[in-house]
Amino acid sequence: MSLKHAPALFALLLSLSGTAPRAAEAKPASCAQAPLFQRYARSGMVETLPGNKVRLTAVADVHSEDCGTPDCYFTKVRAVFHFAEGPGCRVRQVDVSTEDGGCNHVGPQAPPKRETFFPKGPADAADPALGQLTLRSRKADRALVVLPRNLFYFADVKADAPLHTTLPTGEEGEDPCCWGASIAEPHFRDEGSAAGP
Repeated sequence: MSLKHAPALFALLLSLSGTAPRAAEAKPASCAQAPLFQRYARSGMVETLPGNKVRLTAVADVHSEDCGTPDCYFTKVRAVFHFAEGPGCRVRQVDVSTEDGGCNHVGPQAPPKRETFFPKGPADAADPALGQLTLRSRKADRALVVLPRNLFYFADVKADAPLHTTLPTGEEGEDPCCWGASIAEPHFRDEGSAAGP
């Protein structure tokens, strides 16, 4: 290339740089690789489905009755994420199936509960700044809160109830609602420490 064409090429490159998508808006090769799902994916909890859907399957420890004491009750959560068209991985809806188990169930097992959940608040899983994805059922009586480092499932909550992602502190005036089932740290194989939320 001769030097006389260099200014024109430089001007063309500058004009194109203004139209390039920002990193947070760019769509990953698969939404299963989005920052929100990375820790789950490293632990084998994420699958890519046809149509750019993502299935997250996790076993959550049920602690609503025992204030955080580990026990043998669990809720298996399967969540299929549907994304909107366009840049990023904006969650449109999530089909959630939950199944309770553990601790010597007597009688037939209850069938899985299936319901569609919808995002409340920021919902682009590809945004590295997304710290929490909150999803609620249409009646808002069930909820799923996905953090980059943990997942919480809530059953039988009021529509306007706060959703706690930490254990109760016991402070006076603390709202008693709602603590949900979460993933235990041992379910994640990729980390040597339990740092972070």
